[in-house]
Amino acid sequence: MRVLSRAGVLVILSLSGCGRPPVPALQPGDTVVPEVALAIETHRSEGTTVAIGLLLQVERPGRSEMVYLRDGEVPVEQALMRARITFLKEDTPLGDPLEAPFVHDC
Repeated sequence: MRVLSRAGVLVILSLSGCGRPPVPALQPGDTVVPEVALAIETHRSEGTTVAIGLLLQVERPGRSEMVYLRDGEVPVEQALMRARITFLKEDTPLGDPLEAPFVHDC
Protein backbone atom coordinates (compact mmCIF):
# COMPACT_ATOMS: atom_id res chain seq x y z
CA MET A 1 0.00 0.00 0.00
CA ARG A 2 2.88 2.39 0.75
CA VAL A 3 4.24 1.94 -2.79
CA LEU A 4 0.91 2.99 -4.26
CA SER A 5 0.64 6.09 -2.06
CA ARG A 6 4.22 7.17 -2.92
CA ALA A 7 3.44 6.75 -6.60
CA GLY A 8 0.29 8.84 -6.15
CA VAL A 9 2.30 11.62 -4.50
CA LEU A 10 4.78 11.60 -7.39
CA VAL A 11 1.95 11.84 -9.93
CA ILE A 12 0.37 14.74 -8.04
CA LEU A 13 3.73 16.55 -7.81
CA SER A 14 4.40 16.06 -11.50
CA LEU A 15 0.98 17.47 -12.41
CA SER A 16 1.24 20.44 -10.08
CA GLY A 17 3.92 22.37 -11.90
CA CYS A 18 6.85 20.24 -12.90
CA GLY A 19 5.42 19.86 -16.39
CA ARG A 20 4.93 23.56 -17.11
CA PRO A 21 6.75 24.92 -20.15
CA PRO A 22 9.68 27.21 -19.34
CA VAL A 23 9.18 30.97 -19.49
CA PRO A 24 10.70 32.38 -22.73
CA ALA A 25 14.00 34.22 -22.24
CA LEU A 26 12.59 37.30 -24.00
CA GLN A 27 9.03 38.52 -23.69
CA PRO A 28 7.15 41.58 -24.98
CA GLY A 29 8.07 44.57 -22.80
CA ASP A 30 11.57 43.32 -21.97
CA THR A 31 14.50 45.68 -22.43
CA VAL A 32 17.84 44.25 -23.54
CA VAL A 33 20.85 46.24 -22.37
CA PRO A 34 24.31 45.43 -23.79
CA GLU A 35 27.22 45.31 -21.35
CA VAL A 36 30.76 45.33 -22.74
CA ALA A 37 32.50 42.31 -21.23
CA LEU A 38 35.67 42.22 -23.34
CA ALA A 39 37.13 45.09 -25.32
CA ILE A 40 40.50 46.15 -26.63
CA GLU A 41 42.43 48.49 -24.40
CA THR A 42 45.12 49.58 -26.83
CA HIS A 43 45.14 51.73 -29.96
CA ARG A 44 44.49 49.85 -33.20
CA SER A 45 45.45 50.97 -36.69
CA GLU A 46 42.83 51.72 -39.33
CA GLY A 47 41.50 48.55 -40.95
CA THR A 48 42.43 46.31 -38.04
CA THR A 49 39.87 43.68 -37.07
CA VAL A 50 38.98 43.71 -33.39
CA ALA A 51 36.65 41.63 -31.25
CA ILE A 52 34.33 43.06 -28.62
CA GLY A 53 32.53 40.72 -26.26
CA LEU A 54 29.10 41.66 -24.98
CA LEU A 55 26.79 40.31 -22.33
CA LEU A 56 23.11 41.06 -22.78
CA GLN A 57 21.13 41.98 -19.68
CA VAL A 58 17.38 41.44 -19.77
CA GLU A 59 15.26 43.84 -17.74
CA ARG A 60 11.64 42.74 -17.34
CA PRO A 61 8.86 44.90 -15.89
CA GLY A 62 7.84 43.51 -12.51
CA ARG A 63 11.06 41.54 -12.03
CA SER A 64 13.52 43.04 -9.58
CA GLU A 65 16.62 41.06 -10.54
CA MET A 66 18.65 41.55 -13.71
CA VAL A 67 19.42 38.40 -15.68
CA TYR A 68 21.76 37.78 -18.59
CA LEU A 69 20.65 36.25 -21.86
CA ARG A 70 22.46 32.95 -22.41
CA ASP A 71 23.59 31.36 -25.65
CA GLY A 72 20.89 29.05 -26.88
CA GLU A 73 17.98 30.96 -25.30
CA VAL A 74 17.32 32.74 -28.58
CA PRO A 75 17.72 30.82 -31.86
CA VAL A 76 20.65 32.17 -33.89
CA GLU A 77 18.39 32.96 -36.87
CA GLN A 78 16.28 35.23 -34.60
CA ALA A 79 19.24 36.90 -32.90
CA LEU A 80 19.82 39.64 -35.44
CA MET A 81 21.56 42.45 -33.61
CA ARG A 82 23.16 45.61 -34.89
CA ALA A 83 25.38 48.11 -33.14
CA ARG A 84 25.53 51.85 -33.69
CA ILE A 85 29.14 52.94 -33.27
CA THR A 86 30.36 56.49 -32.82
CA PHE A 87 34.07 57.20 -33.03
CA LEU A 88 35.26 60.00 -30.78
CA LYS A 89 38.31 62.21 -30.49
CA GLU A 90 38.15 63.17 -26.83
CA ASP A 91 34.45 64.11 -26.52
CA THR A 92 33.89 65.16 -30.15
CA PRO A 93 32.24 62.70 -32.60
CA LEU A 94 34.26 62.01 -35.74
CA GLY A 95 31.46 61.92 -38.29
CA ASP A 96 28.09 60.21 -38.25
CA PRO A 97 27.53 56.98 -36.31
CA LEU A 98 28.05 53.74 -38.24
CA GLU A 99 25.90 50.62 -37.98
CA ALA A 100 27.42 47.15 -37.98
CA PRO A 101 25.97 43.68 -37.42
CA PHE A 102 27.00 41.58 -34.45
CA VAL A 103 28.35 38.19 -35.40
CA HIS A 104 27.63 35.17 -33.21
CA ASP A 105 30.93 33.30 -33.49
CA CYS A 106 30.94 30.80 -30.64
